Amino acid sequence: MRESQTHAAVREGYARVAKQKTSCCGPTGRGTTTEIDTAKRVGYSDADLAGPAAAGNLGLGCGNPTAIANLQPGEVVVDLGSGAGFDALLAAERLGSDGRFIGVDMTPEMLARARTNAVNAGYARTVEFREGMVEALPVASGSADVIISNCVINLSPDKETVFREAFRVLKPGGRLAVSDILLTKPLPSEVAQSVAALIGCVAGAETEEDYVGHIRDAGFVDIELQRRPAGEMFDFATDDPVISAAIAEFGVERAKEVAGTVFSYTIQATKP
Repeated sequence: MRESQTHAAVREGYARVAKQKTSCCGPTGRGTTTEIDTAKRVGYSDADLAGPAAAGNLGLGCGNPTAIANLQPGEVVVDLGSGAGFDALLAAERLGSDGRFIGVDMTPEMLARARTNAVNAGYARTVEFREGMVEALPVASGSADVIISNCVINLSPDKETVFREAFRVLKPGGRLAVSDILLTKPLPSEVAQSVAALIGCVAGAETEEDYVGHIRDAGFVDIELQRRPAGEMFDFATDDPVISAAIAEFGVERAKEVAGTVFSYTIQATKP
């Protein structure tokens, strides 16, 4: 898939999620689980899901980058692929009135939901959402203390540029805190070319070696990784349309085989 086609497919898929509350990286309430169950499995607490930030929870994440970012009052945080604003509103609670959160997303439908959620939660003054690509961030160089991202960079067809952009935007000493999907081995070619698998946060995923190599090549140091199997994110009993499409394309046994190579990672790094 060419880069422009990949962006178009991702934008269309996430626009559908924003409108219909279907999931990409995890099943939603029409099957055997809910957005809340999905969020708890990937690291969000009951407190996270009980406050105003919960309005932004669409069950899309594969981790909780706000939990590992060590956010401090007054910091500037940039979110790559901010979606409906779940992580934005959680971060805003920690950043306080002197902090600032900038979410970047390329899907207008997600931006509209995020902006509404920020206003309703009372964070319109400190939380901002900008339309843009993670490969060309609409953010000034050296302006952010922290970059976060949650299950988004795997969707990019140019991950090297994403991490170079993150490095550019961070101040010296700035921190990267990412949750993402990585693989223990490369995907079979038919899965790697699948739109259904791409929107399901799998087809764009890379191996740990390649992904961490991009981070290191961008200039980051002190790279730390944690991982856990991500197969539980894919509920093959659900009627979620993304998972159903993948099963229809590959068959349930092939889909389960691929799911066994998928891991959810939390990654931290620093700009010197």
